[in-house]
Amino acid sequence: MTTQLAPQPVATSAVTQARACDRCGISGRYPGITFDASGVCDLCAMYGAKERDILSYFGDVDAFVRLVRARAEERGSHYDCLLLYSGGKDSSYVLYRLIELGLRVRTFTFDNGFISKTALRNVETITSELGIEHVTATHADQNKVFLQSLQQHKSVCNGCFRSLLDLSTQHAHDLGIPTIVTGLSRGQIMDERLSWFHNQGIFDPAEIEPRLKAGRSVYHQSGGAIGAEAVDSVEVVDYYRYSDVTKDGIRALLKSRSDLWSQPGDTGFCSSNCMINDAGVLVHTRERGFHNYEAPTRWEVRLGHLERSEADEELREPAATPRVQKMLLQIGYPLPEAGSPVTHAEASGAERTSVAPPAPAVREAALTPAQHEVLLRGASAPALQGRTLLLEASDGADSGRVRRAALQLLLHHEALRLRFTHEGGTWRQYDAGVAGALPVLRLDLSARQPSQEAEALRTAVERLRSRLNLTDGPLLQIALVDRGSRPARLLLVVHELLADTASWRVLLRDLCTLWTAPQGRAQLPPAGGFLERAVALAGEPVTGGAGYGRSGPPAGSAGDGAPVRIRWGCGAPVPAAVVARALSQSLASLGDAPEIEVVDHTAGDGQGSIGRWSRAGVATPDAEGDTDVYADGEGYGASDAEALIRYEHFGDLAGLLPPDAPLAVVAADEVDFTVLPGTGRDTVTVNGVVREGTLYLDWWCSPSRRSRLLAAALPERVARRLAGSAEPGPR
Repeated sequence: MTTQLAPQPVATSAVTQARACDRCGISGRYPGITFDASGVCDLCAMYGAKERDILSYFGDVDAFVRLVRARAEERGSHYDCLLLYSGGKDSSYVLYRLIELGLRVRTFTFDNGFISKTALRNVETITSELGIEHVTATHADQNKVFLQSLQQHKSVCNGCFRSLLDLSTQHAHDLGIPTIVTGLSRGQIMDERLSWFHNQGIFDPAEIEPRLKAGRSVYHQSGGAIGAEAVDSVEVVDYYRYSDVTKDGIRALLKSRSDLWSQPGDTGFCSSNCMINDAGVLVHTRERGFHNYEAPTRWEVRLGHLERSEADEELREPAATPRVQKMLLQIGYPLPEAGSPVTHAEASGAERTSVAPPAPAVREAALTPAQHEVLLRGASAPALQGRTLLLEASDGADSGRVRRAALQLLLHHEALRLRFTHEGGTWRQYDAGVAGALPVLRLDLSARQPSQEAEALRTAVERLRSRLNLTDGPLLQIALVDRGSRPARLLLVVHELLADTASWRVLLRDLCTLWTAPQGRAQLPPAGGFLERAVALAGEPVTGGAGYGRSGPPAGSAGDGAPVRIRWGCGAPVPAAVVARALSQSLASLGDAPEIEVVDHTAGDGQGSIGRWSRAGVATPDAEGDTDVYADGEGYGASDAEALIRYEHFGDLAGLLPPDAPLAVVAADEVDFTVLPGTGRDTVTVNGVVREGTLYLDWWCSPSRRSRLLAAALPERVARRLAGSAEPGPR
């Protein structure tokens, strides 16, 4: 599927093309929304006129503590409150604050069957560390509840909230706990609690409070799950009614406790704990024509708790990925059809709050021969084959800037959205769309000394690689490295199945363009569809030749120890063919087979798009000592013999970036672009890279081979040939 921002026919849902408020960004598709002559929505106008009245409903943390403690003392309860704890960011923040405030807390988690494993791990880890008594409850017929919720409300949230409130209210009543504390955001409070009253011109908390309580009683009675006695004995209090903390403030506290809380990577934008949320949002967006989080998220913008750009990112329609389709199938709800196609001309006058990818031309394909090579070379740990690069920003960086750039890159390049399936011994790939959380993280090194950065980065690379997942994603990750007063850096990890080195140049070119563009949006060069070309390449042979036919490291090599490196300076930079000739001739002078498997990372295939295109070639000296190098698959399979040495030529890594780039490559062994896990385990891998005008060869091999290489002085022989020095033996 081709995804680009250039004018072209697009398929769009109802929410994609719509007027948007110039202030908060709310979509014109939201029911009843209107705009004044200046492009401001009526909700923003109402908030501007009634801000003081609206904010009178909210209090401070001291008032919250007094309320909760007074109710507990009156009841003689062993606990001050029962916190509804999902393991997501909002409720985790609340738990930490409740403990800091000295309250006696018990936590309650509702497992609806689709809670992120990371979120559940957060619950277990944090409650154990804090010594909190905790209970997790389930609902036997929750899938039926989800189905009814989708049929009636076109959302899974309504049914989930009812089960959660019924179960937790009964649990609190049974234990004599008088107060349930929620983690509803202020935006949700504005939308779910107060919007009806505001529409009626009611702003006085004294009038709102009793009517909310009466409404809650009717809500529970209509469900019939719990009795009136339980409902009347327990009060529900929204913590964020009494806390004006922003999203950044929430993230800052969790960052300070990052050794405990982890951001789930398998949930959607609008939830940090629930996976089925994406299915509900997809149904609501396609069948009701607008995002069901539109109103509360835009209230977060009006209240100053969220940047509009971040709200735009959160409110994108999830893609109908296989995981979303599987969840809908599991609960028995049919997948809604996408909106009808419209042309760019028809939509040219409309503003966008989000960008939808064009209609798919090719949804899946077999792997290309180059991708097969990646899997076979990394057979022992295929998911870990992520190449890494460290960049430094000259003009500052923040999470919003990185997230905006990441979103546009994902929308623009199909290859970055790939996921893989393995069935019946066959690998296939498909476009998973832009779904789930953006693959952007933050690494805080602001309190570390420069001498401590290397170890932290080494650990970060290992963890980011360990998060790569071929079937569920992510396969691209970007970490913003916060270094305090020192320039910020970006740590990029991209799986080898998605991009060769030529593709990295395209990726970095577009990243640099977006980095300097207003609001992180720019017209990028057209990007071709990877899957379409993959279909055309599927008929090429994938057996025979260097790198194929191996199921993993040769027998006996795994126990030889982790690969080690020999670094040797070789003088002025030279092309890949020259290094390959020096390697081949040096091997021949020692009586070894002179074949060299070659990958020239400085070459490009001219595609101008991201994808795994290039393959290794074979270099062999002829009778005159010249060397033929077959690059990018040309002549591939010229020899069925396994090459003794694989040479990967990277040249100057600064050349990956365009001229005058706002980002610069940082040379660091702990983030070594030239090294992949397993490098040099089965044979000898030599990486050629230019550092400060000198070509260095990094020899990676097992410890036993290292001893033999040094005994034969092979690295020195090659270096002398490249430096033009005479050495004994045939040339």
